[in-house]
Amino acid sequence: MDEKNAVATGGTRHDGYMNVLNRFGTAQDNGEAYHFAPETMVDDMTLAAHYEGNGLFTKIIDIPAEKAATREFDLGLSDEDVKSLVTDALEDLDWVTTTAQAVKWSRLFGGAIAVMLIDDGGRLEDPLNWNTIKGIDEIALFERAVVEPDYSYLYNYGRPQGTKQFRPKFGKPQFFRVYSQYGHFVVHESRCLTFRNGILPETTTQAEYRFWGVPEYARIKRALRETVTNHANGTKLLERSVQGIYKMNGLTSTLSVEGGDEEVLRRLKTIDMARGILNSIVIDGDGEEYTFQTFQLSGFSEAINASCNMLSAVTNIPQTILFGRSPAGENSTGEADLENWYNYLGQISDLQVKGNLQRLLDILFRGWLNTKQLHEEPKYKLEFKPFWNLSEMEQADLDQKKANTEHIKAQTAQIYVGLQSLDPSEVRGALADSGEFQVEDILDGIPPEELLLEPQEDPMAGLEADPPTTPIFEQGSFPPAPKANQDASDDQPKTTGKGVGVLVVRDGKILTGLRRTEGTFCGPGGHIEDGETPEQAALRETQEEFGITPTELIHIGSTSGVAKPYLPSEIYLCTEYNGAPKADGNEMAFAQFMEPAKVLSLIDAGVAFPPFAESVKLLTSSIS
Repeated sequence: MDEKNAVATGGTRHDGYMNVLNRFGTAQDNGEAYHFAPETMVDDMTLAAHYEGNGLFTKIIDIPAEKAATREFDLGLSDEDVKSLVTDALEDLDWVTTTAQAVKWSRLFGGAIAVMLIDDGGRLEDPLNWNTIKGIDEIALFERAVVEPDYSYLYNYGRPQGTKQFRPKFGKPQFFRVYSQYGHFVVHESRCLTFRNGILPETTTQAEYRFWGVPEYARIKRALRETVTNHANGTKLLERSVQGIYKMNGLTSTLSVEGGDEEVLRRLKTIDMARGILNSIVIDGDGEEYTFQTFQLSGFSEAINASCNMLSAVTNIPQTILFGRSPAGENSTGEADLENWYNYLGQISDLQVKGNLQRLLDILFRGWLNTKQLHEEPKYKLEFKPFWNLSEMEQADLDQKKANTEHIKAQTAQIYVGLQSLDPSEVRGALADSGEFQVEDILDGIPPEELLLEPQEDPMAGLEADPPTTPIFEQGSFPPAPKANQDASDDQPKTTGKGVGVLVVRDGKILTGLRRTEGTFCGPGGHIEDGETPEQAALRETQEEFGITPTELIHIGSTSGVAKPYLPSEIYLCTEYNGAPKADGNEMAFAQFMEPAKVLSLIDAGVAFPPFAESVKLLTSSIS
């Protein structure tokens, strides 16, 4: 843009787009006139008045506080006597109600303090003496509006005698001055639980909120006002949507003479009075007409829904809770809103409740130690339980996946023990330490060359991503394999009392998988069902267990020397197939190609499926 045009448009612009024809990006652009203006500060009396008189605003303040205060938690304590002490103490202090009220005042006024009246022999203004605590008598709650932090000791740093646990916090007030309507006092911060509705920077424009947080009303004022006024204006618009039209003969001439307007008004009042009293209209049959016209209010419901959506967004409260209805629109079930709502409650309890509860428990435990109710300080860890719980079906699915994972881990450990890469005492030791074990942790530090199995970063490593380019048999040259349970019966298909085994070989390596039932290594194979030929059974089992389709099956012999319950089987060699081998996850897991020597080592270690072991021996003997 040249200097001449810059002057013509009222200024220069060093970045962005400009269009002098439609004034976009110039000084005459209406969009450039917008600027941010902070909301005016709301005094505490106005906040209290809104809380007392605006039901919707009261709901916005109360519901999150009450829900967050009831969040369940676990301390990880095994001693039932200690659990009982904690439960009784929290009930005596009315902890849930006190916390809920504290979070309410924090949301309403920006912050609050809960003064703990602790029996330690000191005064309220004295630092808490950690060594003389006997207990907590009660908790008194005060909102930010009547509390003034003492800024004189913000940057004092020290560890007063006996108060190591609660030393002054650098950059935070050491004292609070409480100016109640019934008196005032000074209290040391170590005797207080502080609730803050967020954290503000030191450069905040509203100094009274600097060490607290912003009242919720300051954030939602516009959205709350628009929602309330839109609903209130709705009834007024409905009243005005029907208009009465009065036609009077000679109206213009009547209004043109002196006193004519008063005559017209008297006539209108008479008609309106008759409507109100007699529910009828009396007009002159000659020259008068009174009709009603209805106006359509299109877009009004959308405006109300939009204001409700905005208020729900700025308050983080779903419409199903705030208004008792689901949000309007397609696919608006409110389920995702509820999950976000529970996450929001979790944030409130984590930021405002958890730290204060931790501090309260520390004081209670110290008091019980000092009074000999406990002989040692219990080791506990405060953990809040989630608000959002899985459904029964989701929980069952998760439990099944965990059980399958543990089953695979146990099978893997069994294999390593069989290979003498692990000692059973190592597995027992891991179980004794944590109740569970990770095979990777037990094997940590053992060189790979000492393990009989090849280390593989990916259990699918070495498998082909694309099908081989081997041509498929022509129609009629290979019998098709019927699907299992083809008759759709609930009963298991009948078998012939014989089995098949398939040795899939690629690049001199044998395809193996881990049988989930016994935890032994095996290749494709299984029972021959009624109506199947051995070739059909071999094709079906390979497809089901490893997801590949043999295009060539070479019969290499039969096995009959396997002891019961295993069946005599026909053994086939497959070197050509379509697909990429992948364990089905049901019968087989961890599909991989192994060197024949490695397979023989598994057979010697007793961790190979006996029929598979016999088929491998049959293959090696036929080759030799």
